[in-house]
Amino acid sequence: MTAVASARSCLVLAPHPDDETLGCGGVIMQKLAAGSQVNVVVATDGGASHLDDPASKTSRQDLVAIRERETYLACAKLGLAAEYVSFLRFPDGDLKQHAEALREQVAAMVALRRPSEIYVCALGDGHRDHVALAQAVQDLAAARRLGDAVHWEYPVWSFDFRSWRPPGRTNKAGYVLGVLEMLRMLRRARVSSVSLRGLQERKRKALDCHRSQLGLLEDEPDWPGLPTQFLSFFFRDRELFFHIPPGRFFP
Repeated sequence: MTAVASARSCLVLAPHPDDETLGCGGVIMQKLAAGSQVNVVVATDGGASHLDDPASKTSRQDLVAIRERETYLACAKLGLAAEYVSFLRFPDGDLKQHAEALREQVAAMVALRRPSEIYVCALGDGHRDHVALAQAVQDLAAARRLGDAVHWEYPVWSFDFRSWRPPGRTNKAGYVLGVLEMLRMLRRARVSSVSLRGLQERKRKALDCHRSQLGLLEDEPDWPGLPTQFLSFFFRDRELFFHIPPGRFFP
């Protein structure tokens, strides 16, 4: 897929600041190196990632500004200029409540940019904002509002089995059910990948720009970061993508 994807323009849809780098950092770099146009759109404002910490000195407004700045820096490391990065600023954690507006804004961006490919977080990720954004794109695909763009999903929280667990299930039962659902999805999907060989270090440097999510923010030394074991999935020799034809969605 690497050579084919590199030659195509794309729209990367990220539910939160940092998902664009985690899931698509490699494909962004490959496309830019080939001279293809890339646009990144972040759906939520990212303002809820650490606000449950009573000791936090950072306001939600400040956190939103921090995360947008981090996204610009990360995308610059990947080679993407700020003019190709947009923020829809829906409230973090509440994307489902804005489903209609989300669909319309994504459809408008697709109509404006006319990408050859669309990359969005996986419906199987489990996180409510990831599910809401992926579902919005699935709905637009079913309504034939994505133009001629090929629609790919990239896994983020799919790499953490806890995101598969249905509500009210124990870890053990949730893990078993999650594996079964994931296998059913993979039987329906076309799975492909883009090479990350030689690009891992650049991708790491891009992710390092998301300091608030790595527990590296100087003003908030007690903030936790994404676990090292979880992050290891994003720095292997390839990035994974799923293509699920309309009408055959992961429930």
